[in-house]
Amino acid sequence: MAVIMGFKENDFLLLEYTARVKETGEIIETTSREVAEEAKIYSEGETYEPLLVILGEHRVIRGLEEALYGFEEGEERELEIPPEKAYGRRDPGKVKIMPLREFRKAGIDPRPGKIVEINGVPAIIKSVSGGRVVVDFNHPLAGKTLIYKVKVVRRIEDPVEKIQYLLHRRIRSVEPGKFAVTIDGEHRTVSIQVPDEALLLEDVQYAKKAVALEIFKYMPETREVVFLEKHVNPSPKEPEEREVKKAAKPRARKKAARKAKRSRKSGKSA
Repeated sequence: MAVIMGFKENDFLLLEYTARVKETGEIIETTSREVAEEAKIYSEGETYEPLLVILGEHRVIRGLEEALYGFEEGEERELEIPPEKAYGRRDPGKVKIMPLREFRKAGIDPRPGKIVEINGVPAIIKSVSGGRVVVDFNHPLAGKTLIYKVKVVRRIEDPVEKIQYLLHRRIRSVEPGKFAVTIDGEHRTVSIQVPDEALLLEDVQYAKKAVALEIFKYMPETREVVFLEKHVNPSPKEPEEREVKKAAKPRARKKAARKAKRSRKSGKSA
């Protein structure tokens, strides 16, 4: 009997992918900096690298996540994902007409194509005319069939590396390997050394709390997560140096006393 290969729920996968709209060929997302630059969608603040996907977490569109269960490590495929498994079909009921004065009260200058937030929901301004604004609450990719070129770079199996990537996902500016992680199996404790470059980042406390909860979820045997901060003196004085200076002080005082005594004798002779 043939053995069916594939992944299972809660597997940690690193993916490389590029997504485009089938109808137009427009590239909407990629993990490759080179592809982003060629497609003129490169963003200076974006990190281009393999993406961590945890199966069953539903952080990527449904069609992509469902397909990943049938992949093998190192495999590359092209997937066609219909709207109902991507960002949904377009719903005409989500296109609303609103009075222009409401936008002006909120200090918003509505222009066609502009993305605004109304009552916490993002929307696109479709048109402005006669004191009325047509607003579309559908996702910009609703109704679109997407083509994903995907490669599963590898599955992460080492518990320490899993934690490092959970941290990196929340704190993108710090590379995974810079988080020093130790796991004490006997006491079921995870200790994480937070590097200096992460300590003053915005929302770092929220990130630490979120990662702790994720560790409890994916490593339920863990009892506690401890975050450690290490502060290093940028210009430490070695013990030998301190001892030399300490020993030099009495000699300096004796030398100064002898000099002062000679000065007093010279004064008397004069």
